[in-house]
Amino acid sequence: MIRRGTNYGPPLPAGILDDDGADRGIVFVFIGSHLDRQFEFVKSQWLNDGNFTGLDQEKDLLTGDNDGTGDFTIPQHPIRRRLHGVERFVITRGGEYFFLPSLSALRWLADLGA
Repeated sequence: MIRRGTNYGPPLPAGILDDDGADRGIVFVFIGSHLDRQFEFVKSQWLNDGNFTGLDQEKDLLTGDNDGTGDFTIPQHPIRRRLHGVERFVITRGGEYFFLPSLSALRWLADLGA
């Protein structure tokens, strides 16, 4: 599994906590050998199903599909902290699945010209 992200747009100025309306965010690319066992597993089990980490139905605070009704637990010692009514933090603007040929297919294609 290979993943890479980069940001776009101007940084939010220091001390500003409200959205200023500027277009900014992250572009993310994932390359894997098995879509279902890699990307889809991470998205469904790690980000949106707290049972994977023993946190019942909690979703990831930053990238989970939060709708304002969920909770998020911050593990601390001796007492953990729980956030209630977690809103969506990341807004997905789009997404696509693209498939690349395997190395054996690329070798086969390369041998066609020989």
